[in-house]
Amino acid sequence: MKVNIEERVEKARELFENGYSCSQAVFVAYADVFNIDAAFASQLSGPFGGGIARMHEVCGCVCAMVLSSAFILPAPDPKDMLQVQKNRQLARSMSDEFRNEHGDIICRNLLQNKEKHSCKDLVVFAARVVGEEINKTEE
Repeated sequence: MKVNIEERVEKARELFENGYSCSQAVFVAYADVFNIDAAFASQLSGPFGGGIARMHEVCGCVCAMVLSSAFILPAPDPKDMLQVQKNRQLARSMSDEFRNEHGDIICRNLLQNKEKHSCKDLVVFAARVVGEEINKTEE
């Protein structure tokens, strides 16, 4: 199913503004596309907020993109190495796109320059990347 990326980006922004963590905002914005309940999506992605449990490690937005890759290109069978590689490549590609745009994927480094990298802007960027990847798989 093709998604309206701008609607999803706006949904992610609103979720973030209403108290969801960065990872939750990105992931929950696509819960229905991934055929999962929004509350479950929030529960699943919650611990990644703030750079994984507020440790300021890998940005929660990047974690949400990686988590989304499991639904965009699922690889449930660990013996299906072709699908596992496709999934890992997608996760890596999205992470690289984030790093190329923002200079890093580590929360603490991104937060050192909040004027350039506001969390809300990072949520918007990540939500857009997820939507673009969903739409690519539908082509």
